Amino acid sequence: MVGNKCDVLIVGAGTTGIPAAIFATNRGANVILIDSAEKVGGTLHLSSGSLSAAGSSLQNKKGIKDTPENHFDESININHGTGDIAKLKLWQENSADTLEWLLSIGLEYPENQPVAAAGHEPYKIARITTPSGGGKTYIPVLKSALMKIVKEGKCELKLNTRMKNIISGSDGVVEGIVAVDESGSEQSIYAKSILLACGGYSNSDELWKEYHNRPKRVYTYKHSNGDGIKAALKLGAKIGLKDNLITTFGGTIDIDNEDDYWIHTLTFPAIRKPWEIFVNNNGKRFLNEEELSQDFRERTIMNQPDWSCWLIYDETINKESPPLFRWDDAKIDRAFKTHSDFCKAETLDELAKKCNLPFDNLYSTIKQFNLGRKANSDSWGREHMPLPIEYKPFYAIKHYAISVVSFGGIVCDDNLKVLDKNNKPFKNLYAGGEMLGMGIWGNAYLGGSSVGGCLTMGKLLGQKFLNW
Repeated sequence: MVGNKCDVLIVGAGTTGIPAAIFATNRGANVILIDSAEKVGGTLHLSSGSLSAAGSSLQNKKGIKDTPENHFDESININHGTGDIAKLKLWQENSADTLEWLLSIGLEYPENQPVAAAGHEPYKIARITTPSGGGKTYIPVLKSALMKIVKEGKCELKLNTRMKNIISGSDGVVEGIVAVDESGSEQSIYAKSILLACGGYSNSDELWKEYHNRPKRVYTYKHSNGDGIKAALKLGAKIGLKDNLITTFGGTIDIDNEDDYWIHTLTFPAIRKPWEIFVNNNGKRFLNEEELSQDFRERTIMNQPDWSCWLIYDETINKESPPLFRWDDAKIDRAFKTHSDFCKAETLDELAKKCNLPFDNLYSTIKQFNLGRKANSDSWGREHMPLPIEYKPFYAIKHYAISVVSFGGIVCDDNLKVLDKNNKPFKNLYAGGEMLGMGIWGNAYLGGSSVGGCLTMGKLLGQKFLNW
């Protein structure tokens, strides 16, 4: 590296950027790696860390026979034939190699891995691996490998450094970026190849409104502000696959941080059987609470007004059922006393008013549930109905369709070169990871795709796609 010139400039020191830097230096590149955060790791700090791979040594140890073709066929079934087929195959044909590399540099998984399901629609074959500490488990392993090349002088790491815009010449060739450090000083960094690996827009109110016409209800990394997407669009790139958006069912607001919506209640029936009922904002049930298909649940809540609903129960259920919240008793009590998303009332009429629900509908819904329970014949086909909803006080908790990733992203070719509006690749500009949008995997959540896909893209970019 000479001053602020290098072979490869990588924007984003996270799931994609770190492996890209490591493998690019293995090929002889000198690399500058920047990140707007004060630490490396990106969304791994919040991720569950699931990675799916077909044909891995972990599968072989358990006698599990699997191939990338099986992985692809199951994925197409789960995502209903949507997504970027070429990117799907690129990830799935190379994911096992990514897993073996991670194992070789010290990553460990529990003995019970792999499994078939991890929070989303299950695969038929067990191919998902999740470290016991979640996504954070990857960070010290990746950081150790990264700091080795930093100490060797092959990579310069610049934290607290945010990309402002992309530099291109009069001929349209991308030459570098303008970045701003924590003191507010601007610097130009030039490179023969520039990789945008700075995440998606999940934390951007502006882009949520523009792309989805929805309020931002997310559990996400604070630096996922769409910087790379905005810069690429300004250059002349285009956004794609935003309509593949699918949300996660049943998040609630965190009363201690109202920017965060996450799974704070145990409403998935495989973990805790339902005692309560869900009603939409019209006061009517809209699904069998025992429904096990995550895909069905995710789509169903997106069909409800405001993409939200209420979980309804009474005092007897509150006392007799297994714990509903992931919070301690003090926080639960505080939620019902201080926040309008957590309602408690002496009568159903009062509860309906607090929740802004039509009383007649709510009353009729609860009456029908209680009658069905008594007859052991629920109108929605539910079987687990231990108690009626009839004894005061009554409770309601607002639940939402939430997101942890962004689905729209910059359109790239099969070698991850950024394309312009005429589908021609920009010279020297690449993108990887959530910059492409998780819509590349389709209109569904594929278990192990976010972490596994982003790590694999980074590895391939460093190994063979980036040129200098």
